[in-house]
Amino acid sequence: MNILNDIVSGAARQFGREFGRAGANVILKGANSYTIKGVSDYSGRIKPSDSSIVKGIKEINKIKFTSTNKTNVSKLIEITDTVISELQFKGNDTLNELKDINELVNQYNDKFNHGSSLIDDDFKDKSIDYLQERRHEFINIINEFNKDIKNYINQNLEIAKSKKKSKKTASILAIPLLGLQWTYLKSPGYTILSILLFVTVIVPIINLISLIILLFMNQDKFDLEYNSEYVYFKQFEIIK
Repeated sequence: MNILNDIVSGAARQFGREFGRAGANVILKGANSYTIKGVSDYSGRIKPSDSSIVKGIKEINKIKFTSTNKTNVSKLIEITDTVISELQFKGNDTLNELKDINELVNQYNDKFNHGSSLIDDDFKDKSIDYLQERRHEFINIINEFNKDIKNYINQNLEIAKSKKKSKKTASILAIPLLGLQWTYLKSPGYTILSILLFVTVIVPIINLISLIILLFMNQDKFDLEYNSEYVYFKQFEIIK
């Protein structure tokens, strides 16, 4: 079983390398709002508020091995089933839980290495064969899971790039002080209202302030404000 352990360890490390830095707690605005989760609490009892992934981590942590081979194999099958059931790609929901998923894979791998080391090398049983099958299934699932995440991130990042607003363009449109930049950045309604009220003193002043803010705004802040989808998917770019 040692060779299989090495293969699974490699799969777990690969997942951590590629997605370990993802999730920078970027909060997006608007109807399609997503929040990257912070660090979850993996200790203590299972709470009703825990996600299914956090519950899985706590279930794995609760596993205690014994001195009998058959019982330990049964427990290893149990935790393998637990982690396999959680490796289902669900779009942004999965991206928002990448930290927890990474923790689940690592906890499972550590627990499995510990439990398998307690099983005698000469132990023969049908349950061992079944465990080997489930481990192979885990490898296939996590590889497919990684592929789904990469494809999803790359596709959505390309779409976000194509829709990305330009700070330079917005600044040029703002120069006449008519509020033309709002058609580009937000909605034509803002521009129409600005033009209708342009004869007042206040609107040109507001537009001037808006122009100054745009000119002195750094690119990161501009992207966070007006290119939120791009910022969201950019943080998940695959680590080379």
